[in-house]
Amino acid sequence: MPSKATYHHGNLKPALIAAALKEISREGPEGFSLRGVARRAGVSAPAVYRHFADKDALLAAVAAECQDRLGAEIAERMKKVAPNDPLEQFRAIGISIVTFAAANPEHYRAMSLPGVYGTGEASKHHDHVEQRAGVAAAIERGEISKLPADDVMLAATALVNGLAHLIIEGQLGDVSPERAEKLAIAATGVLGVGLIPRDEDVDDPQRGLAVKGRKKAR
Repeated sequence: MPSKATYHHGNLKPALIAAALKEISREGPEGFSLRGVARRAGVSAPAVYRHFADKDALLAAVAAECQDRLGAEIAERMKKVAPNDPLEQFRAIGISIVTFAAANPEHYRAMSLPGVYGTGEASKHHDHVEQRAGVAAAIERGEISKLPADDVMLAATALVNGLAHLIIEGQLGDVSPERAEKLAIAATGVLGVGLIPRDEDVDDPQRGLAVKGRKKAR
């Protein structure tokens, strides 16, 4: 355990975040305590409050750190994807999220807690707007099926986060990160098929279903 003299004022905050990540890995995002973080970091409890007003503030900082780590994994996977292939880029993001969740379940839970993800420090790392803009541009260029960008984002988010939660809650058995990657590739592949532009693309998804129904009836 580090001594209290180990840290200068400027580097205690990142040390507390690192300690919180370890505590959350062991206790979960709802079970860890600021006292436990202080003990792990080798400082007094009041020292924690000099940097974080409360547990939620520390959780927001942890969520931001996890977003950075996830972002690095996404960037690494995106290097293997052609820059002119929006569907594969979209899938790469989803696969990275699922594999990150499988390898870091408690950190993923911390990122997903209501009132933490998308607020405070974590909001600075939230790239939903950028992703949506990319999807909208791909739709405009005819590279993705002509559907509302918000609907595409909702479907992708529901699929990816749903799969991630199934894995970390043990509903699919004991899933290794390698197995999680295969599941994510399969699931996002199905989503990708649904986003391939068709000859009779329509703006209204319900009308699109009707068009397909008429084709089958012929």
